[in-house]
Amino acid sequence: MTELADIYGKDFFDSQFQGSLASARVYLGRLRSVWSPSSVVDFGCGRGAWLAAWRELGVKHLVGIDGEWVSGDTKRSDAMQFLPYDLNNEVKLAERFDLAMSVEVAEHVEPRSSDTFFRSLSNLSDAILFGAAFTGQPGANHINTRPHSFWASKFLASGYQIFDLFRPQFWSDERVEPWYRQNTFMYVKPAHPLAKALIAAGERPSADARFVDAVHPFFHMAALEELMRLQRAVARSQAPEISPVSAPQEPPRDAQAAAIPATQPMGRNERCFCGSGKRYKHCHGMHT
Repeated sequence: MTELADIYGKDFFDSQFQGSLASARVYLGRLRSVWSPSSVVDFGCGRGAWLAAWRELGVKHLVGIDGEWVSGDTKRSDAMQFLPYDLNNEVKLAERFDLAMSVEVAEHVEPRSSDTFFRSLSNLSDAILFGAAFTGQPGANHINTRPHSFWASKFLASGYQIFDLFRPQFWSDERVEPWYRQNTFMYVKPAHPLAKALIAAGERPSADARFVDAVHPFFHMAALEELMRLQRAVARSQAPEISPVSAPQEPPRDAQAAAIPATQPMGRNERCFCGSGKRYKHCHGMHT
């Protein structure tokens, strides 16, 4: 508990609260234009930014669930009733809600607790606003990043429909944090009033969980730039040093194979010209 309290302390919540609140106002305004809940539970609520946005929209029955560290200096929102739970363990409440939500939380739970986390969340409502970090998405204590289809498959198997309500409209909207733009979906069971409202508004569910596995350019370009930076660093570290006073020496066999004149095309399966020892297609060939 002490280690997690250190990770999810005041600085952690300070760094993300305003961005979360601004994003919530945009997304919840979109959802409320179709349907409005009377009760909402936020599973992994943090300081309560999303519940505060719901309060601004007039929803009064708001419950937040998170670890015991959400107290004191974190100044949780007065808009919610707070219930402390370890989200790695099953959470059972007697009450169900018009809407349950969990955004950018599932990546923080232990991988072995993924099914438990899903079961706890899905027991709270038949309409769920859900988003979790995509595979490899950087962040504090991101120990369980997954493709979106990993979670979507669980929802589909439990009778929910997938509505890609937000991404088409807000994919390039910089009022919303990039992780919400990439990762957030609606999962709704067909008999729920929200499903009927969405269909009446022209929205259609997706039957294929793989369709949701799209990576936002913000993250794709950041990952590509980091990969290229690492490749350049490796190339520099493995490049042979040339002494201005020593006589030229015959290069190693691999270096000879890589020493192809600039005017000669480099085969993708040949040793890369940079001296890394890798084949060109796995080294500098990735940049072309």
